[in-house]
Amino acid sequence: QSTRLSNLVSDLLTLSRLETGAGGLRFEAMDLRETVAESCRTQVHAAETKQVQLLSGLPDAAVTIDGDAEAMRELVDNLVSNAIKYTPSGGRVDVKLSTENGSAVLEVADTGIGIPPEEQSRVFERFYRVDKARSRQLGGTGLGLSIVKHVALAHGGSVSLKSATGRGSTFRVQLGLKPGNGSRREGPRA
Repeated sequence: QSTRLSNLVSDLLTLSRLETGAGGLRFEAMDLRETVAESCRTQVHAAETKQVQLLSGLPDAAVTIDGDAEAMRELVDNLVSNAIKYTPSGGRVDVKLSTENGSAVLEVADTGIGIPPEEQSRVFERFYRVDKARSRQLGGTGLGLSIVKHVALAHGGSVSLKSATGRGSTFRVQLGLKPGNGSRREGPRA
């Protein structure tokens, strides 16, 4: 119970920090590939314990955004841990980072239990749980997806969801790339 309470306090503090606006965040140029790779590394044990295959696809080139490193780590960790948590043994979680039309795009797809259509609009609300009994059994604070949404919005981005009951879910986060990302600038010509 003390661990659960500690996690709840930590998540509430994170939400409070995000809601104070940009003043609570420290933006700097960061390569999102490093954050995604680190999150996947730290979640390998949870995936193996549950017998869920965790795969990641990262581009060769840097995916540079102006972001708060701690907030971005929270975003990625929440999406990956949720995907593992709600995917049954023998399932699969795919984490993919790419660039598209001037945006960094993070997709976390799973072969989990899915989310019914009538529940999908509410999953980003604080403390909202689709299956209350299963959520209590699996742990968590009910704030993870709310944190994901607030982090994305604080970075000028968005988060969306595609899901089918019994077939899994895909969460997609879109964030603006730092200007000049992925392009080479030539020096002055003589």
